[in-house]
Amino acid sequence: MILPFVIVLATASSLGAAQYLVDPPTTAAADTIKDCTYWQVASSNDTCTSISEYWGPILGWLPEQFYVYNPSLADGCELVVGNSYCIEQNWGIPPTTSTSTSSSVTSTTTPTPTPTPTTILEACEFEAGGYASYCPRCVSLCEDSSNYGDCFWSVFYQINGYDSQCWQHGGIDCENKAVDKVCPKA
Repeated sequence: MILPFVIVLATASSLGAAQYLVDPPTTAAADTIKDCTYWQVASSNDTCTSISEYWGPILGWLPEQFYVYNPSLADGCELVVGNSYCIEQNWGIPPTTSTSTSSSVTSTTTPTPTPTPTTILEACEFEAGGYASYCPRCVSLCEDSSNYGDCFWSVFYQINGYDSQCWQHGGIDCENKAVDKVCPKA
């Protein structure tokens, strides 16, 4: 009877694992927003006020936003030294708001076929966008992939994330630093 209990326990623990856009470097509270993209690890000198006053102006948010990102701190703000606290949501990109309109336009168009990449380098360049010049460095990351398109999309999504994060925090030469982080030079 121990085996079924172990399987249930293992399944339950994997279901409870938090998924963040960027994983926290250390433990984060379970109620922290899931689309967190930048973290502050609390030190013994940190307070909620000091974190808010430091990061708020840099990242463009009001002090109370820190509590929206980290709801467990709303009552009393007791930081745990060594734990991670969210200080940026979704790379700092505001959520989009949608508006609905209706119209009744009928048109007939013939879709233009999209060329299918035939080599791994072409697949990389197809997904790379403005980062295509880095494909020779990044090709090795997807050589063993069964789906080059998805693999390269993931690679350049990571590069774009690091590039954006660096740029938002006043970094210099962010594009090269981001590529160096994801596709290290051989």
